[in-house]
Amino acid sequence: MSRTKELELQYRVLPQADVSKAHIIEAAEYPESEAGSLGNFISRQAAAPHLFLGCYAHAPIGAGGQEQDAPARTSDDEGVLVGYIVSTQSSDDHLTHESMSFHDPKGRSVCIHSVCVAGAYQRRGIASEMLKEYLKHLHSINEGESTLPHRLERVLLITHKERIGLYSGAGFELVGPSEVEHGPELWYEMVYNLAQPNQA
Repeated sequence: MSRTKELELQYRVLPQADVSKAHIIEAAEYPESEAGSLGNFISRQAAAPHLFLGCYAHAPIGAGGQEQDAPARTSDDEGVLVGYIVSTQSSDDHLTHESMSFHDPKGRSVCIHSVCVAGAYQRRGIASEMLKEYLKHLHSINEGESTLPHRLERVLLITHKERIGLYSGAGFELVGPSEVEHGPELWYEMVYNLAQPNQA
């Protein structure tokens, strides 16, 4: 059994009630200079709920996991929020400070702000699986009866050098160093073309 399968993970659009839980994970896992604010989380979920995907575990973490650091279970049916991906839309082809500062409902680019897994659930392959599920979710938006005015064309993100491999494994391509300055470290821009067939 895979490391993620034993957790009985389920993915769904994050409801408003879980936004604060997602932000608790964000604040714990990102440096203060990089973590998004609760206000940003609330506004992004309100503006683009279809782009805020939660990952929920329905089985307790196995041996070696630090259960005391795990997010609290809200109910047996809902599971435990252990990770999320949050994005907004932009009309820009590249990530800039401006394109990341607000949601453009007519934008064809999906700008990922955060891919985050709670500390007790890290190193289990959840981030990789979450990315694949998120891309499947975006493909399904394009292929289904979406209320969006047009198809989404690409997914953009910035990352530090040591995490380029994670995103490459999900199908993202490296664009190069980003002009965005957020914290002390250099960022690299990556892109996923939604016109390509879903490989997940």
